[in-house]
Amino acid sequence: MQQAINGMTLPTVWFLFGLSGSGKSFAGDVLSRHYGWPVYHADDDITSAMREALNTTQPFTDAMRDEFFVVLLQTIRQRVSREPDKPLIVTQGAYKKRHRDWLQARLPQIRFIWVKSDPQLIVDRLRSRRDGISVASASALTNDFEAPDPKAEVLVNDCSADDILLQFQALLRG
Repeated sequence: MQQAINGMTLPTVWFLFGLSGSGKSFAGDVLSRHYGWPVYHADDDITSAMREALNTTQPFTDAMRDEFFVVLLQTIRQRVSREPDKPLIVTQGAYKKRHRDWLQARLPQIRFIWVKSDPQLIVDRLRSRRDGISVASASALTNDFEAPDPKAEVLVNDCSADDILLQFQALLRG
């Protein structure tokens, strides 16, 4: 069963993607708290090969990403089946367009939202983290990011939780 807000049927999955440090997890947590939807921070489940690449400031290979996205699809499907009456919020970089397209082809009820932020704010966020990706690793990955179509839906995460909600509500209204 699909959930609806103001008569609009919601997608099964809201997929927040973008650069490391852009605030995908923050935005996902804000939306989860506000709407009561489950959130899945997919970076928690990156493969051991991907973790090793991050630890050595190496870029991910296509094979690493391909393997991860197969597992990611399975995990999303499992999580959606647990609470089919609620949309699932997924946060993950999804740097490559082909992987976003691949997920779209297999999950027709997915809606991608590009989370963007000021580059200096991203660096500041990464420096302030105790755990997670380093500034050097994030910088190495930045060159791999393929921006979506100019018509892509965007959340700009330079402000507060309230601003995230206002932007998301505008996306809901179309």
